[in-house]
Amino acid sequence: MNELLEELESVLIESGNPILQYMDEDLHYKTKELIVEYFNNCDFNCLPELLDLYLWKTGCSHELLFNYRKTVESDSFTKLTTFGNYASYITATSLYINNLHSNVFYPKCCDNMLPFIFYGNFEYPIFFDMNPQSDTYKSLCLFCPPVTKSDKPIMMYDSLESWMKTIILCYKQKIYHIDEKGALITNADAEYILSKEMNPKSPYWKIYV
Repeated sequence: MNELLEELESVLIESGNPILQYMDEDLHYKTKELIVEYFNNCDFNCLPELLDLYLWKTGCSHELLFNYRKTVESDSFTKLTTFGNYASYITATSLYINNLHSNVFYPKCCDNMLPFIFYGNFEYPIFFDMNPQSDTYKSLCLFCPPVTKSDKPIMMYDSLESWMKTIILCYKQKIYHIDEKGALITNADAEYILSKEMNPKSPYWKIYV
């Protein structure tokens, strides 16, 4: 996992993506003990791959998750991927706990799923499935009924590792590139083909693209 993280950091630096400097929102709380504690508060075991990720970069702030900068017209400004940025572990676990008591954000079918990646709003995240009893355990699942036509999350990336490998290849193959304003520009068709190849278990790329 750490080799993948090093490779991801390398391609972000090479591409000139400014997102790298905004991915450590909880820098002052970046310890194994605190990260594990926050996950334990959700009754989750902090999986090794998630722990490695958050010890590398703790995740993005509210500004980059829910209120994109207004300084440029492009809505693709300051993003890690086409589908947004991953939340800081404090934000993700706090949203989970708040929803658990009221289902105010997400329906019951999203229980035991960590809200993980956001693109401008609370309502339609990509979840990390934390349920060991689930068929999609450890995968990344999109909850977005207007797109998927499903009232349940749909598996989008087979695992955290496959998500990262997909991102890395998108940068290496110039499917992602950064323009002069720092905006992420994508080749959607090429990204879908690559993502389908890299995530053979995930129905999203087969059915909804």
